[in-house]
Amino acid sequence: MIRHGWHSYRNTEFKNRGANMKTILSRPVRQLALVLLFLFVGSQAALAQSYERGLSAYNRADYETALREWDALAQFGDPKAQFGLGLMHTFGHGVPEDDVVAMDWYERSAKRGHPGAQLFLGHGYETGNGVERDPEVAFRWYLLAAEHGLGRAQNNLGRLYETGVGVEADLDIAVYWYEESARNGNSNARENLARLSRNAAAPE
Repeated sequence: MIRHGWHSYRNTEFKNRGANMKTILSRPVRQLALVLLFLFVGSQAALAQSYERGLSAYNRADYETALREWDALAQFGDPKAQFGLGLMHTFGHGVPEDDVVAMDWYERSAKRGHPGAQLFLGHGYETGNGVERDPEVAFRWYLLAAEHGLGRAQNNLGRLYETGVGVEADLDIAVYWYEESARNGNSNARENLARLSRNAAAPE
């Protein structure tokens, strides 16, 4: 009985010590997690502020500042900054005009889900600016941008469906995308719908 009681005591003691050790060890772990969380939130806020500084500079044609703010962010993987650098190289704002470099930045941004970059990348593949022309690839990027609700991409997608470029021609689907684009305020889509309506009403 005594031996049994002693073993019970030791087992209980070991369990208590184990629980105490877990508590002791968990405190610094929790503290570290909180520190990392605060650092992450702080870094995200700093990145957002850097992008906004770059955007403000770009809008007032201070391209040197925009380039400085966006370049670091773009290298870090920020899709908005990557898209911004693409625009700068497309239009030669503060950097030499270079469609190849622009398309590289658009592709990086597009792969991270930026609708504007997907649109510009699609246009590049449709026209062959900065990359080898590939209408099927253009169609895929336009589709992604269109699914994000980008009116210009929806209109372009409708045009591809109407003409059968990069995808099998389908006038019904073309009309659908023109209508979606028109609902998003795209004037070219409204003109395309009016043209199709006139053609349908014209005597054969």
